Parts: sequence; C-alpha cells; structure tokens
Amino acid sequence: MRTFVANPANIYVPRSSFSIVTGVVAGLIALGDCLILFGTGTTIYLLYPGWTPDHNLMYFPAMGINALFTLALFYFSDLYKIDSIFETRKQFPKIIMLCTISFLVLVAAAFALKISTEFSRTWAFYWLIAAVCGIYTGRLLARQFLLKWTQTGTLTRNIAVVGAGEQGNMLVRLLKEQQYPWIKVIGVFDDRTDRLSESMDGQLMSGNIDNLVAMARVKRIDDIIVALPWGAEARILAILHKLQVLPANIRLSPDILGFKFPYHDYSYYNGIPTLNVFDKPLSGWDYILKSIEDKVLTIFILVLIAPILIIVSVLIKLDSPGPVLFRQKRYGFNNQLIEVLKFRTMYIDKQDNNASQLTTRDDPRVTRIGRFLRRTSLDELPQFFNVLTGEMSIVGPRPHATEAKAAGMLYENVVYQYASRHRVKPGITGWAQVNGWRGDTDTEEKILKRVEHDIAYINNWSITRDLKIILKTVLVVLIGQNAY
Repeated sequence: MRTFVANPANIYVPRSSFSIVTGVVAGLIALGDCLILFGTGTTIYLLYPGWTPDHNLMYFPAMGINALFTLALFYFSDLYKIDSIFETRKQFPKIIMLCTISFLVLVAAAFALKISTEFSRTWAFYWLIAAVCGIYTGRLLARQFLLKWTQTGTLTRNIAVVGAGEQGNMLVRLLKEQQYPWIKVIGVFDDRTDRLSESMDGQLMSGNIDNLVAMARVKRIDDIIVALPWGAEARILAILHKLQVLPANIRLSPDILGFKFPYHDYSYYNGIPTLNVFDKPLSGWDYILKSIEDKVLTIFILVLIAPILIIVSVLIKLDSPGPVLFRQKRYGFNNQLIEVLKFRTMYIDKQDNNASQLTTRDDPRVTRIGRFLRRTSLDELPQFFNVLTGEMSIVGPRPHATEAKAAGMLYENVVYQYASRHRVKPGITGWAQVNGWRGDTDTEEKILKRVEHDIAYINNWSITRDLKIILKTVLVVLIGQNAY
C-alpha cells in the first residue's frame, strides 16, 4: 500500500469532481424518459393527424397520463436503479414490455370511456414504436456519458475504509466484486498502523486515522466505512470522534456475521437499525399487483378455455368410470394444506392420493385420455378455480403432494430450505417449470434445482417476470417435455 503523507506540501490535489448521487441520476433519467414520451407523442401528433385545436384537449392529457403510468411501471420494475441504467442493453426487453403494457392500458381506458374514436390509431401505434426507440436510445446515450464520467473520475463515489483486519479485507473484496464503475475505494486506514496488511491492494492509500482526516481535507471522500468488530466499542467511539468533523458519510460496516448476508438492507424501528435477513415476500403494493394480476388473468382465461373444460370433462366420463376432477391435498401458502384440483387422469381404483409413487412413462395407472392430458398439461386447467378462490396463483412454486419423494426420500429431507418455497402461494406454473425442471423427481438434483429456481423467483418477483413465465409456459406446454 502507498502510505499517505500528511504534509500538505506533498499532497496531490486532484482536479475537481463531483459525487454520484444515485437518486439524482435516477431522477434525471426519469425526466429524460418523460420528455421523450412527450416529445415523440407530440412530434407524431403534429405529423399525423396534425395540429387541431379541437383535439388538443384529448391528445395532450392522454400523453401525460401515459407518461406518468409508464414512469410508474419503470420505477416499480427497478429500471431507475443505477445498475439498471448501466445495463441498458439487458433491460431492452423489459422496456418494450412495459411500454406496451402502458399503451394497452391507455387503449383499454379509451374504450371504457367511449372516446377511442377521438384518437388516431396510426398516431397511437407509431407513438409506441417511437417512444420505445427513443427511450432506449436516450438511455444508451446516458449510459455512455455516465461510463465516461466514471472512468475519468469526474463522476465517482470515493470510499475510505477504516480497519485493516479481516473485516476490512472482506469489505474491500465485496466492494470490488460488485464491479460498479462509479464506486472507487481510495484507501484503507487503521488506528493501529501495524495492522495494515500487505494483502490489501497495493494501489490503495493507507495510514492512520490522522492521515485519513488530513486526506479528507484536500481530497473529496464521500463515504468512510468503519470495518471493525462491534465489540471494540471504546476503539470505535474514539475513531468516530475524530472522523465526525469531516464532510463525509460515516458508516459502520456489518460485523463479521453481517457479511454472511452481504446484499441485504437495513430497516429502522423507532430509530433502532436492524438487518433485513429475510423479507416477507410480496407485501404492500407487490401483493396488491399480484392479486390483481391473478384475478384479472384468471377470469379472462376461464372464459377463453370454457369450451375446452367442457370437452375434456365429457371425454374423461366416456373414457373410464369415475369423477371428472381429482382432488389432492398439497402444501400451499405458509405450509398449509390445500385441496388442489386436476382433471382425473388415472383409473379410479389406482389413484395415488398422496403421490407416494412417481408417475412413469407408460404408467399402467394412467387412462388413455389421461396420457394426452398429462402430456399437454391440460389436466392442470381446473387449478384456475384454485386461483379464483385465492388458494393459488397463476405463477408461483408448484404445489407438491404430502408424500412426494426424490430418490426415495421426502422433499423436505433432501432440501433443507424446502419449506422456504411456501412463503408465497403456489402456482399453476413457475420459474422452475419453464427452465426445464418439471415432471418426475427421480433424483435429488431435480428437486434441488426446482427449489433453487423457486426461491430465486420469490426473491426476484416482478409483474414482468410473471408475464415472461406465462408466455414461456405456453412454449413449454407445446413441446411437452417431461410430462407423462
């Protein structure tokens, strides 16, 4: 490490730069999106149908409402997070999807209010295309400017770490692993200079706390993170007393145990900070949006598939004696048992109510129509009634029977976090299913991968992901793999 010398005559004063404030950057990007939406809409309006005073009171409010709704969708889909802005190319499909959803909502509202005839369809269609292209292009340009400014040091967030022990090493390593171009660790300091480890990056500045204070007088430091064991109370307080005079954010790094949960946030209860180890999934607005999604799509789908439900019911009755529906106890939300509905696919005297025996290819227990229903997944259609009653969701971890096994062992004995998948309602389809982990679980790997995908879905839920899963489910069903 390079030792910082506190002699002002030897101090290099860098050219001026400014701190990156993620909220400001996100706000400017949002403002740019809003201007692009208005700009493209107005430009196309002037070209077609043309400036008409009688229509101005219709078009401009529509553009305003659409812009606000689009920005809200972008916000709730994390498109204004700083890392999303730097990864614009990866966000392009999401931009297209959200702009299309906003457009369809505007069209639906116009039909509901019986004012759709007041608008030009050509204008609306070309505005959607221009808006998507404009937003994407604007974000690509913004990304280039941000990258250039971070590379030249004009737009950075300078961080100094206090603590050269194990905790400080872990913190520096984590900050570098994240590879955020706007984050720059400039030095590691310690009140015990003999602790300054050679294992630290040799390019970083080092020194004691007085050296850090002297550096902060002439070089912009945005954040100082104290990475010392919390048990060293007197030592930490003495360091904080010296640092409190500096115009920088002073933060305490998590203790060693906190590094086991490096990407978790903190919450405050009456001013008391707590580490959010596990958050309740789908709460607040997420829960409301998920509920609306389930109810609206389920009603629409049930109306659409009503003829199929009737035809399948008749074929089942003609194929073999017994009821049309098969009811099975499965684990649902919060590990509670629910009664899942399916079309009956087995002979009535050979049914396995607890799924203690896996279904195999050419299983003699399965009826002729049952094989077709399983291969096409049509046997799952009655579960939309489970969604309607609130026991299930369209998308979520698949509900498993009480005695389902992998390699002869109960699922909960194979995967230690198995019950974590029950923190949300089970679904008709899920992230695991569209990624190939559907069908039988004759090996431990299959259930491990299924649970791994289920937990990833729970931790990263969004409406756009749900819609993506629904669309991919249609393709998976058409292929018909791992279903018998």
